[in-house]
Amino acid sequence: MKLEIKSEVVPRSKAQRFKDGGRLHRNVRIFLVAEDEADLDKIVSAEYELHPTFRERHRRSLDRFRNFEIRIWSYGYFKTKAVVRFEDGSTTTVQGFVRW
Repeated sequence: MKLEIKSEVVPRSKAQRFKDGGRLHRNVRIFLVAEDEADLDKIVSAEYELHPTFRERHRRSLDRFRNFEIRIWSYGYFKTKAVVRFEDGSTTTVQGFVRW
């Protein structure tokens, strides 16, 4: 089973600055894709580990309908990984890069 972490700007979202003179942030969705879409049905959850600058660095998704998506506000690119849990209790770690 081949899994990847993908990311993209949330459609129709607007960039924002959270501080005067701060960096422009984008609303980004991070999600899993599989070579065979049916493989996603075997997944129970994905726990993403974000860059150390995030206050809530570990985020979990149980949302199969949205390919185990999480959404964040980000101003830059960074490496990430996800621990993926399967129905049979096994896990795998997927590494990727958040970019938009």
